[in-house]
Amino acid sequence: MSVSEWNKVDFQQFINDYGNKVIIKNAPVILYSKKDKEHEAYNSLIAFFFIAGALLIYIAISYFLATIFFSLILFVIIIIIAVIADVLLIINIIKSNVFIKPLECWVEIYKEIRKEGSNYYCFIYYPIFTGKCHPNEAKNVIFKMFQEQVIKSKIDITQIEIYMKKSLQDQNILEKVGYFFQYAEGRPFRDENINRNTWSYFPPDKSDNENYLTVGNWDHQYEWRYDLDFDFDKLHEYAPWVIQRWNDVNLKPLTEEYKDIINWNLRNIESTPKLKPWKGNFESQSYENPKANRDIEIVNEAVTKIIRYDKEIEKIKDIKEELPIFKSYFRDLSS
Repeated sequence: MSVSEWNKVDFQQFINDYGNKVIIKNAPVILYSKKDKEHEAYNSLIAFFFIAGALLIYIAISYFLATIFFSLILFVIIIIIAVIADVLLIINIIKSNVFIKPLECWVEIYKEIRKEGSNYYCFIYYPIFTGKCHPNEAKNVIFKMFQEQVIKSKIDITQIEIYMKKSLQDQNILEKVGYFFQYAEGRPFRDENINRNTWSYFPPDKSDNENYLTVGNWDHQYEWRYDLDFDFDKLHEYAPWVIQRWNDVNLKPLTEEYKDIINWNLRNIESTPKLKPWKGNFESQSYENPKANRDIEIVNEAVTKIIRYDKEIEKIKDIKEELPIFKSYFRDLSS
């Protein structure tokens, strides 16, 4: 064993030693946008108004020409067909209007183990979102297929590490040392080219004065509320912003058994804390996950193999003929 390392702590044992208030108190408050949602079915919306308008025009014309020519059977058939078409379009519009929001937060606790005694803990919080929406509409559909066939789940798991240290005055008190997470760096919310190796450390006072962590982009990387204040376009374009706090109901321990259920090994998440307090200055340490972009790489590989390499895809219509092939591709990949 090395001089120091991280070991996962039994959650109930930690509660027995320190209570659950320290976990709830340090759970990161999150600011998220209510405009983070799936692509809307704009074509269906346009078609709905087109059919509704055409139907009203037809009814008006039928009324004025009733004395010259009027067929009740034809009138009823056209009305029924138009109404059914509009109902189907409305259903599609409603189904596409899906908001993405935090669902709950999981937590793991790690403890520094070394011969001289342990001083540090790491609380790893996993805010869970109901899903995520790729900016490219076509790739978003393909990504959803990858999730369904390979990972078997559409939830999006994010990760925030908060480092704690035993107080010098009282060993039974834990004090916050800092934050470590994927930093969105103020990039546009719908920027397709994200960098998942932008992990950054921030001191504990960074969250003072209600400087909440804020969802910075579609991939649910984080930045700070004060970063958002300086990004006028993002602040107003994606308003309103909602505060998400955690409590003993929506904050839950993440067990190894549950990791197996949600296919944790297929996700691009490293559970072990990234920083090493025993190596000194937090600010000078860095972290890169070689598998950070594996899911996006798999989707891009599928696109390259199934779609012509020189064909640009943006809308669902660009891939509608290949959708069954994509589904089979990912199904074979998971077997």
